[in-house]
Amino acid sequence: VICILFLGQSHLMAQTLPSSSTTQTVCVGSLAEPYEVVPISTSSYSWSIIDQSTGNSPLGGIANISNTANDWYITIDWATPGTYTLSVMETDITSACSSLLVDIVVTVEDLANPPVVSNPAAICLNDPNPQMTASTGSGTGNWIFNWYDIDPATNPAATPIAPNSATYTDPTPYPNPGTYDYWVTEESVNGCEGFATMVTVTVTPLPLAPALVNLPYEACFGLPNPLFTASGTGGTNFNWYDAAGNSLVNNTATYTSTEVNPSTYTYFVEETVGSCTSPQMTFTFTIHAPPAAPSINPIQITICEGETPQDFSATTNNSSSGTFTWYDVDPVVNLGAVSIGTGSPFYPIQTTPGIYTYWLTETDLTTACVSTITTTLFTINELPLIPTVSASPSATICDGDPNATFTAAQGTGSTGTSDFTWYDVDPVTNPVAIPLATSVNTFTPTQTAVQLYTFWVTETNSVTGCEGLPLLFTFEIISLPAVPTYTPNPHEICYGDPNPAFTTPNLGSSASGVNLIWYDDVTLTSQVGVGASFTPPSWVTGSANTVSQTPYWVVDQPGTCVSPSLQIILQINPLPTPGPIYHN
Repeated sequence: VICILFLGQSHLMAQTLPSSSTTQTVCVGSLAEPYEVVPISTSSYSWSIIDQSTGNSPLGGIANISNTANDWYITIDWATPGTYTLSVMETDITSACSSLLVDIVVTVEDLANPPVVSNPAAICLNDPNPQMTASTGSGTGNWIFNWYDIDPATNPAATPIAPNSATYTDPTPYPNPGTYDYWVTEESVNGCEGFATMVTVTVTPLPLAPALVNLPYEACFGLPNPLFTASGTGGTNFNWYDAAGNSLVNNTATYTSTEVNPSTYTYFVEETVGSCTSPQMTFTFTIHAPPAAPSINPIQITICEGETPQDFSATTNNSSSGTFTWYDVDPVVNLGAVSIGTGSPFYPIQTTPGIYTYWLTETDLTTACVSTITTTLFTINELPLIPTVSASPSATICDGDPNATFTAAQGTGSTGTSDFTWYDVDPVTNPVAIPLATSVNTFTPTQTAVQLYTFWVTETNSVTGCEGLPLLFTFEIISLPAVPTYTPNPHEICYGDPNPAFTTPNLGSSASGVNLIWYDDVTLTSQVGVGASFTPPSWVTGSANTVSQTPYWVVDQPGTCVSPSLQIILQINPLPTPGPIYHN
């Protein structure tokens, strides 16, 4: 009995040799395939190979038997596909008798061709790993594929990472950009594994996260939002997202937020270069709430033309005070408005009558945001014009005459309301002057002494309370001329004499003597003459028997004033009556 040892698919398995041949299949290229029998110490063994396609022993290099130190054990290199008969014969050393040949038919099967497989499209770092798919290379291939992460041709001990699978996807994410190689083989029906086809996965590096220009992004409530601008390496292919992950706009380097309410908003931007998308850059956009509008005290200032106004004081309504800015135009409507002052207090600058509006804003020192506006009014009321004054009967009177009455009237175009105030001192230089009379258009001085008096009158607008500039006027009381004098008085004449002229040298006067006026009644209503002399009329003759007296009155009036009257009496004396003539 002869036993032959078969090991695996390319080895003889130990078994009792049958009386007829057995079969075995090995893969081409199987080298040093071992074959042995269970040896008997008194026997020797000889081996032979027949190529069934030729009936001859195969040529060298096709199927070579390599003898070992023990003839019961050989190795064979199966280098060429074909069907071969391997025979062994045992010879008893003592008797030299040989056994019949025991055969094993060995089919040397050709290897499967390298499978057909294409490199997958390049992926981006962090993308899902691609699936690699193999298809048969034909030949002896039987659609049984084994995948390796090292080349099994140079690493015979390589173990498949995915046996018996037409597809393979590496389960581990690629940690870095680069190329990753795999090998795939195909088996025949009998398990002959052919040469490997290398498959390469290319992992493209991601673009860097984009950079943002002009950070930080901030805006004040009510003002236009800033333009978000990204820069990178691939041009303008940027994608923008909000905090919820919603896509906002793609393939543009800029984006402007549509948010309008004060808050802080989070956005993301990524760059796409080719098929690869960069990590996202996270950034925030803050819309700052405006500072509260400041307060102004007083909320309105009203003055009269020429007065010095008080100042406006600004106070903050925020937790900390910012910068106050004053305008004389609305800075919201007039975006290029230039301020007329900063800080507090603020002094009004207008001097011309009118109603002026000032706008005040407060700028937050941290955010530079400007508050809503507070407005205030500055009113300069026009002064009434200087009034006109007339005197009745005259601004100049004589001592003892009734005082004149002065009447004020508005100047043409005056803003007053005929409310006149009368002073005996100039109210411009004496601001605390006490009026003599108010709210009346007439005024009568109470002075009686001979003198020149000065008065002032102003007009006041009763609605605004503004008092105009004063008009200066005078009132004069002129002293009377001296009472004329006459010596002798009575002026006596004799009956029958011509009436004398009352004249110098007897007449004396405080005036020149040419301003005398003569009356024949005490009421000075019957004027009988003027001039430096007066002669009683001829019909004043008196009586021959009695003394008669005829009075006349004379006054001196060198100007408008008349002196007190002087009574001059013309006395006509009767002639004496002579007595009898006695003669002694």
